[in-house]
Amino acid sequence: MSVSIAFEQLLDYSDHERHKWREWVAADPQRLDLQLQPPGSRFPTVGGLLDHLFLVERRHLSRLEGATPPDATGIPAGDWKRLFDYADLVRADLRRYVADLDDTIGSTTITWTFSGDTYSMSRRRLLTHILLHEMRHLAQIALAARTAGIEPPGRHDLIYFAEFT
Repeated sequence: MSVSIAFEQLLDYSDHERHKWREWVAADPQRLDLQLQPPGSRFPTVGGLLDHLFLVERRHLSRLEGATPPDATGIPAGDWKRLFDYADLVRADLRRYVADLDDTIGSTTITWTFSGDTYSMSRRRLLTHILLHEMRHLAQIALAARTAGIEPPGRHDLIYFAEFT
């Protein structure tokens, strides 16, 4: 059996989640400083991990579009508003890309090298990775919040997202 899910539905769910996290950070911007990993780690804080996941979306979208991926968001640490504005701009660009994508193009393979490793996959797979990467990292942030004694914003499972049919 084959089950199809419109990518746009997953984007809607992801946008819904981002909105909750934006409001959660806006309520107390110091939440960006919550420790996620030990100091000196790759992503020691919630803010660092959010920057990473929004940058990864831009980097992969750049690959899909045939452009050179940026090395950084350029957002100063702690500037939550600009960070989420950046995420909104990237998401709008991703939605435009997906709107123009058909099954033929989605099935084509792209190849790139990163950190000495070469990756090859279909555009469809890379698009799916973008959203799964984000969901995984948002779950890490929810755990960090709970560990710090702070309730994360709302319920996050897809089952609670009523707009998904």
